[in-house]
Amino acid sequence: MPFVGLDIGYSHLKLAWGQAGGRPRLLVLPAMAAPKALVAEALGVSAKGGRSTPTEEGLAVSVNGEPWIAGIRPSRVSGWQRALHADYPASRSYQALWLAALSHVPGARIDCLVTGLPVAQAMDPARREALRQRLRGPHQTPRGLVEVVDVRVLAQPIGTFIDVLMQAEPEVLDRISEGTVLVLDVGFFSVDWALLVGGDLRRTTTGTSLEAMSVLIEQAAGRIASERGGLPPLAAIEQALGEDRATILTRGQRLTLAPYLEQAAAERVPVALEALRQDLRREQTEVDLILLTGGGARWFAPALGALFPGVPLQQPVDPVSANARGYFHYARR
Repeated sequence: MPFVGLDIGYSHLKLAWGQAGGRPRLLVLPAMAAPKALVAEALGVSAKGGRSTPTEEGLAVSVNGEPWIAGIRPSRVSGWQRALHADYPASRSYQALWLAALSHVPGARIDCLVTGLPVAQAMDPARREALRQRLRGPHQTPRGLVEVVDVRVLAQPIGTFIDVLMQAEPEVLDRISEGTVLVLDVGFFSVDWALLVGGDLRRTTTGTSLEAMSVLIEQAAGRIASERGGLPPLAAIEQALGEDRATILTRGQRLTLAPYLEQAAAERVPVALEALRQDLRREQTEVDLILLTGGGARWFAPALGALFPGVPLQQPVDPVSANARGYFHYARR
């Protein structure tokens, strides 16, 4: 009867599961799902040489009776528009990824599953309850029926807060227990932040900006296309970032991404942080610690350092899966 932490983002699906008292197992997959008819045929050969793994080929699931493939690279899909909108949790893509995630958790019953929503949505009781009802109960997965007994929905940055809390050094624990902690989660679709004072969440100082990694990637891709010609390499950039690669192949030539992404970050990140700064103006406290997480964390770090000079900035080990690990620890409570 495992406990599960699940973070279904717009770029990656992050899953943490295990038993009470143990360390979770982790899985990170691309958060792309599409009808099977629109997915390129897998030849069973890995681009790294040898045969491809089942994870690389995706997982076949059934969405309302239609065959889908979930957990695949965006570059394998054509003629399909991914769900980049606020109703993502109600989309068929989310449902496909949800079923794929359940297929990786052993057993026929999950005692408690914890997941998250962007802060702006998590503050809405109706949205939280709608997601709870959607995920709770019996679900038919490729490996059989799985019963989810309890579902809890948190604001996404809280997962990272819990993850850091579980492994923090005494000095960091002091700042968390007595001070003001700003948690910033840089995702593909949104940048979410939460403020905790003495370990308590300030509901009036939480927020969301859509100036997230998708915007940086679009801007970088547009600049590459204008300089070198051809189509903007959106999928290639996203895949490279997901695989922690520094270059992409465009028009037969290797191109280093960092200069383009740094320029995009210099232009767009201050826009995202302006909304955060306006939120903090209402607070009568100074930030003592910044926890920065998410797949786009590294591109936001310089601007955060300039906005909060001298404030310690900490990133969790493996920031991509930090929320899922935090959700798992919360599920065991």
